[in-house]
Amino acid sequence: MDEQITESAAADAPAVPEATRRPAHLASPAAPPPEERRRRRPRWVLPVLITPVVLFLLAVVAWTVDTSSSRVPRNVTLAGHDVSGLSESALLSRVAEVADELAATRIELVSGGATYDATAADLGLRLDEDRSARNALEVDDDTATLLRPVAWMRSFFDQREASLAFLVNDEQVTSATQELEGDARTAPTEPSFEVVDGEISVVEGVDGRGIDPAEVAALLPDAAAHAGPGQQIRIEVPQTAIAPLVSDDAAREAAAEAEDLTNEPVEVQTAGGSATIDGAEVRRWVRLTSQPDGTAELVLDEAAAAPALRAAFADIDGAPKDARITLDGGRPVIIPDQPGLVCCGEGAAARILAALRAGEHTVSLDLVQGPATFTTADAEAYKIVGPVGGNNAWRNGAPTTAGPGFTTYHGATGARIINIHRIADLVRGVVIPPGGSFSVNEFVGKRTEAKGFVAAGAISNGEHVDEIGGGISQFATTTFNAAYFAGLDIDEYQAHSEYFDRYPLGREATMGYPKPDLRFTNNTPYGILIWTSYTQTSLTVTLYSTPYATAEQTDISESTSGRCRVVVTTRTRTYPDGHSENDQFRARYRPGPGESC
Repeated sequence: MDEQITESAAADAPAVPEATRRPAHLASPAAPPPEERRRRRPRWVLPVLITPVVLFLLAVVAWTVDTSSSRVPRNVTLAGHDVSGLSESALLSRVAEVADELAATRIELVSGGATYDATAADLGLRLDEDRSARNALEVDDDTATLLRPVAWMRSFFDQREASLAFLVNDEQVTSATQELEGDARTAPTEPSFEVVDGEISVVEGVDGRGIDPAEVAALLPDAAAHAGPGQQIRIEVPQTAIAPLVSDDAAREAAAEAEDLTNEPVEVQTAGGSATIDGAEVRRWVRLTSQPDGTAELVLDEAAAAPALRAAFADIDGAPKDARITLDGGRPVIIPDQPGLVCCGEGAAARILAALRAGEHTVSLDLVQGPATFTTADAEAYKIVGPVGGNNAWRNGAPTTAGPGFTTYHGATGARIINIHRIADLVRGVVIPPGGSFSVNEFVGKRTEAKGFVAAGAISNGEHVDEIGGGISQFATTTFNAAYFAGLDIDEYQAHSEYFDRYPLGREATMGYPKPDLRFTNNTPYGILIWTSYTQTSLTVTLYSTPYATAEQTDISESTSGRCRVVVTTRTRTYPDGHSENDQFRARYRPGPGESC
């Protein structure tokens, strides 16, 4: 049966053309199972698959080995210098060379139509050497970790430029730009304090104009980074308004604080005794300082406080004694100074301020050894060697001569003589430094009985009266003429309202308190000693110095003003270089006591 089915199936199968039949020895074998197929895979497939992986792993290993040392990667430049493969120490040496090159690099600063030239070192621009070296060593650190081997392979062909890092000294930028601008810059005026009627007032700040140093500082690093190696750096900045560091509002707040701090006296205690410093005096020491961050800081000025503190303890035992200049045999001689204990040690004003801020009005300060205020060396430097101004006098309504200086004469009796002698005693020995001035009223003060003055004849509001200190106009006129013939600048004076023939016509001065005053300035390069002497009928004021200018009265003219007589005298001064100058002095005299013009 099986055979029949097989035969039948064969019989029923379609016939295969003879031409398409393959010989038995060429017939395809039956397909092998999968395991057999795997065993029979071509041998070249595995190497093809493995080779890229092996190559990548080898590259990673090579990259790891090549970059594990602390050397600059290959193909790296810094400011145009090839630093490839340098060790860290060698790199730092090369970076130092680049820093030197940068310091000498020219910078062109353009502003307001002007161009200023400087070096990077001048403007405070310098290389940050540590960061720049790290930038070279870590040139690939910005690349993602997985891509670093690729970047490393590219380094065999591509050159990399490590960036430079810069530092800017803001203070140096500020000072350098201000110096470069010179007169083209108007500096801002910071707000400050002044004492008006005993109260602290704020003087408002004023804007300046010029280059803003902050803008220069901000532009410098980027401009340097974009300039080629060794190339000039150029930046442009406008001229702008430059505001003060401290605002007026901040200054007013500081002034209010200063008022509160100085509203009571301060008791200063020392080993030599105590002294009370009035709050108004301390207020004169207050200063406003502007901080870079715009805050207003109060300080007490040590220089302003020192003389007041010293004067408050001038009479303690062991205090210094100033050098003095006196006469011996008609010639100036110097009595040497003696150093001693002074108040107070360094930082005294700061300690007072700290106490005030702590709510305390008693502070302990140290006495220290200090020099005299006027030393022997000071006295010697003044070159006071002999009388100046000639020998001039006025007697009985006419000029005459006497000893050195200027002499006037008066009656032998009367209370006014006591006052003349007293003020002469007080002023004798005053030394005026070069450029300094002397005011009779400031030096002597108000004439009082406590100071030794008595009531005597004077003119007050056009009337002849007796008042304390009457008659000292004789001293004022004599001193006026001594300064006149010594060629000094006479800054303030007032002639009598009536003429008295004991004084030179049109060349005299009266006194009162606080006005009229007599003030003159030492316009010579030498010190001046005022020396007074008197007899029962005369007063002499002599100025001692080194001869400088000569002076003489070269003209006098008279005119009328209503019923009054106006007299103008002309003085001619001749200076050491030979040039001469004229100045004039005016007096207006009433017809008599109680009369007006």
